[in-house]
Amino acid sequence: MSCKFIFSVLAFVLLCDAQARAQKYTVPPAKLEAIYPQGLRVSIPDDGFSLFAFHGNLNQEMEGLEAGQWSRDITKAKNNRWTFRDRNAKLKLGDTIYFWTYVIKDGLGYRQDNGEWTVTEFVNEDGTPVDGQATLSPNFSPVVTPSGTTAPNIPTRVTTSTPPCQGSPTAVFGRTNICKGALLFNEEFEKNNIKDLVNWDPEIKFPQEPDYPFNVYMVDGTLGIENGVLSITPVLLESKYHEGFVNEQLDLSNTCTGQIGTRECKQVASGAQILPPVITGKITTRNKFNFKFGRVEIRAKLPSGSWLTPEITLEPRDKVYGDKRYESGLIRIAFTKGNAVFAKKLYGGPVLSDSEPYRSFLMKEKIGIDSWYKDFHNYSMVWRPDGMQLFVDGEQYGTVDPGEGFFNTARQNAVPHAMHWVKGSVMAPLDEMFYVALGLRVGGIHDFTDGPEKPWKNKNNKATVNFYNAQDNWFPTWFDANLKIEYVKVYAL
Repeated sequence: MSCKFIFSVLAFVLLCDAQARAQKYTVPPAKLEAIYPQGLRVSIPDDGFSLFAFHGNLNQEMEGLEAGQWSRDITKAKNNRWTFRDRNAKLKLGDTIYFWTYVIKDGLGYRQDNGEWTVTEFVNEDGTPVDGQATLSPNFSPVVTPSGTTAPNIPTRVTTSTPPCQGSPTAVFGRTNICKGALLFNEEFEKNNIKDLVNWDPEIKFPQEPDYPFNVYMVDGTLGIENGVLSITPVLLESKYHEGFVNEQLDLSNTCTGQIGTRECKQVASGAQILPPVITGKITTRNKFNFKFGRVEIRAKLPSGSWLTPEITLEPRDKVYGDKRYESGLIRIAFTKGNAVFAKKLYGGPVLSDSEPYRSFLMKEKIGIDSWYKDFHNYSMVWRPDGMQLFVDGEQYGTVDPGEGFFNTARQNAVPHAMHWVKGSVMAPLDEMFYVALGLRVGGIHDFTDGPEKPWKNKNNKATVNFYNAQDNWFPTWFDANLKIEYVKVYAL
């Protein structure tokens, strides 16, 4: 029997096997959703695919396998689904989308043809139906031509009627006409490098009062992006430089984001006043996005490790009510303490004083079934002109009511700067522009109460060096110490 004959038979068998597998596999039905206030989301469950492509037209039937108005390749699944988004297309009830989808599984391509879907309702980002359907108008998503197709991606202009913009109490710096429920800010970290994040700036400085944490903010080695997830990592100062560096000096002035000429930008060790022994990272939207009132949703995996705390916060832009002791407030969207003993305790809410009892007076607590750092969770906060609500994974766990004004309870708790808030609204100082901040802190003199397991005392001037000297105790616990952020979304009320 000739080799040529054997090769032909083998090729025939492989072809038949591939055809048989192609006939057996059915592409999962696509789930289409009209997102309020605008946007289209198309997704399928992951089944070991290496690519998902969506092609579709709005109110116009597809001609065979044309590229369509939307033509997009998706090369990465997220949350076990392959998802295509168009955040700019405007849909209305009764619109019809004609489409076909394509996947690659085990090296073979499969299609779902002749798809047709009509808009009958709008949903929120979390997929829950929106009330008052008749007044809404969500959007579509862009697409890229899948491998092997040559049809050009030519968008088709579609005329749709857009309902009037319903006003919102939300304000955004530099913008007007904010519409009710609008998605104002969206970051999914689908970049290759921190430098590609156009909506954020990294902090490079020594954080100071009121908490004096034991870390310095830098970029290299602490901030990274991988597979659409921002990761903030703590690094020992001496591992970056050399042993004994905590007793030397560090000048950040050339790139410092703090106040030049102060200890925010340059520090020289002297005796017990050593350099911060840990480097961490922090990014903010201070120069890009500031808002007042809204709904914030952040999906994050919190850090584990003794004396670590995440910074998932809103911070005041102009510090109208003062720049000391949290006079202008701080809003913690998700806060935990990295020590194992605290691992099931989640906190959220405003911080309006540096010291107790009022520092934690307005914070809300949620006891988890398991440690919060073990998985990603959705942390949400609704900030209104008359109060605040805290959520985790869609479950509300706290409400903050200002009553007749925060200054009343603050004054009762001997907060010296409470009278500054009288000139504002009942939400003062939380009635000004704030920005989003994401970071990682270590220790400090307020977040951890003194106790036998804690290597420093908050009011002792040797706090930093005592923390450093206990490194053999706390550093081995930092085996899962990264703060990871999957997305940040801000909506108008």
